Amino acid sequence: LAIAEDHPDLLAGLVEKLSFFPDVEVVAATENGAELVAALGLLREPPDVVLMDIEMPEMDGVETTAEVARRWPEVAVVMLTVFDDDARVLDALDAWATGYLVKETPIESVLAAVHDAARGRTPLAPEVAGAVVRHVRGARAEARQREADARALGLTTREREVLVLLARGYTDDGAAHALGISVHTVRSYTKTLFRKLDVHSRAEAARRAVEVGLV
Repeated sequence: LAIAEDHPDLLAGLVEKLSFFPDVEVVAATENGAELVAALGLLREPPDVVLMDIEMPEMDGVETTAEVARRWPEVAVVMLTVFDDDARVLDALDAWATGYLVKETPIESVLAAVHDAARGRTPLAPEVAGAVVRHVRGARAEARQREADARALGLTTREREVLVLLARGYTDDGAAHALGISVHTVRSYTKTLFRKLDVHSRAEAARRAVEVGLV
């Protein structure tokens, strides 16, 4: 286990408490993300799990989590922080954090979360689980709205797929390859899209795709 925590007293307390458990070895304890990355780079083998604070000088927990995920993808990172707002939770998970705990979590529960993370599970404190649920619900609602907007334009599923690729800058050849259809078919869909969207160029079609939330 490695720990990154910018308050020396909290860091020392965590190390001391965790040292009482025979199945835990703290191999690095640092006060910011930059120190953690440097410490991990010196280890013969990376730890199974990192306990990560968010607010730290030099390199915060979200940035450090992303760096750990890039350099040591096998390492599970569990956030341990006072922040439980939706934005912080989602930023950490987007950076490939494995779990998210608040600092009021009892040490026995922290230990259980560490073991869960090492086994590939996703330990989430009850205080932050709602953020994930709200995010999923919001994403699904947005997807349903995009589908409704596209249907209102009278676009078929394949036409929506072609429009999305055009809006992302794909060439006819690129779109044909991505969809497994011929270039001629892509051009035929493009003409139909121009007519249905009442536009006259790829740029206008791309703008319309953005307006209805397809990209």
